[in-house]
Amino acid sequence: MTKTQAVRITGAIGSIVARHALATAVTVIAACVVWTVTYLTLLFWALVTNSGLGSPLSYPAGLLFIALISLAGSLILLLPSTALAELLAKTFRLPILAQLPISLAFLALLCTIAAFSTVATASVPLILDPWKQAALLFLTTLVPLGVYWWTVQCIPLLIALFRKLSKPFRPAETGEKPTLAKKRVT
Repeated sequence: MTKTQAVRITGAIGSIVARHALATAVTVIAACVVWTVTYLTLLFWALVTNSGLGSPLSYPAGLLFIALISLAGSLILLLPSTALAELLAKTFRLPILAQLPISLAFLALLCTIAAFSTVATASVPLILDPWKQAALLFLTTLVPLGVYWWTVQCIPLLIALFRKLSKPFRPAETGEKPTLAKKRVT
């Protein structure tokens, strides 16, 4: 393997890791924003109806819970489904939008595995059967999958758009090496 190939492979791996880390962060932040809006709405409703405001720890504890659950969901369900879809699409040279149904199929499979493993390891009988749990988990993670997938895909699309839009402003390549000073014309 040459140095150029090693640098190219390292750059590709770094790009994948960075895009998925950003998508995970965006998904967790979006869930925390939804929790904050929900909490403020409930707080406003409690003030309007002259009800109890609850514990002072309810917001930070809820925020921590939402952040941890969305982080776990991103790492266990969203990251594998989108990464595998991206790998299959690049392997078979499929268009970018073909990754969506592949991601959905992998997400459905992961939700089913999670539901059946929950039933298998539960010490008490659960209310829902595993198929209903899988369906509920799948439907609950559809919007976060959309946010995650579009975040992963927007970075390369934005870079390509920037390159395309900035192309008229870049100097033309003439093949000459740049010099420090211009030659005097006499």
